[in-house]
Amino acid sequence: MVGGLLFTLNMFWGHDSHIPVVRLSDTAAATDFLDRLASQLKIGRDSAYRRKVQRTLEIVRKNYESGEYRSTTEAEHMFRKLVEQGEE
Repeated sequence: MVGGLLFTLNMFWGHDSHIPVVRLSDTAAATDFLDRLASQLKIGRDSAYRRKVQRTLEIVRKNYESGEYRSTTEAEHMFRKLVEQGEE
């Protein structure tokens, strides 16, 4: 197995072997986790709260797609934090 890997690596030695990285944000499903969280947060809430969640969703989605958050967990945390700030 190691020999095959070395052979493959040697094939590209000295060549421009840039392979484009496909980021998760390039796919349509990348922010589905944020949509699910927004739906959960809206359950049983009044219309003003649901609008706040929707506005926050757009902000966090844009920030996540631009790479501002290092993980989905960080994006979810920020989403909840921003929504809760509006409740105070």
